[in-house]
Amino acid sequence: MIVDFIKYFILAFVGSIAPAMALNIEKRSLLWAGFGGALGFCTALSFNPHSLVLSVPQIFIGTLVVGIYSEIMAICLKAPSTVFCIPGIFPMVPGITAYQTVESLVDNKTQEAATFAVNTILKAFTIAFGIMIVTATFRFVRRIRQKSAS
Repeated sequence: MIVDFIKYFILAFVGSIAPAMALNIEKRSLLWAGFGGALGFCTALSFNPHSLVLSVPQIFIGTLVVGIYSEIMAICLKAPSTVFCIPGIFPMVPGITAYQTVESLVDNKTQEAATFAVNTILKAFTIAFGIMIVTATFRFVRRIRQKSAS
């Protein structure tokens, strides 16, 4: 069990660093971006460690973790939160269900394709919603602190 988590942590780490390098993120932020993706994926995976296909609630929790991590690291390293957020969500992107959607369409299984398509869209919206909630919360708190300081 713990060996599997270490394996998935390393794979999610690499799966976050690769897009970070493709996005040309500064070298000082690369490891931190990879760690955020690994942390989010392993958090999501911990809610159902027997299935690598993440469910919507798992993706939501993982995305919240990535979003909070990104906002905190943005403050600590004085960098935009997107530097950590975008690579961090890559391990949770519903690529498998998107592939299954297209495969079902090619095999002319329209009912199955529709089910996979709805699942893919729901997971993608879940990622966007989770990031939006965290970003809005941090902006709200930042505004309150600025108003109380002045």
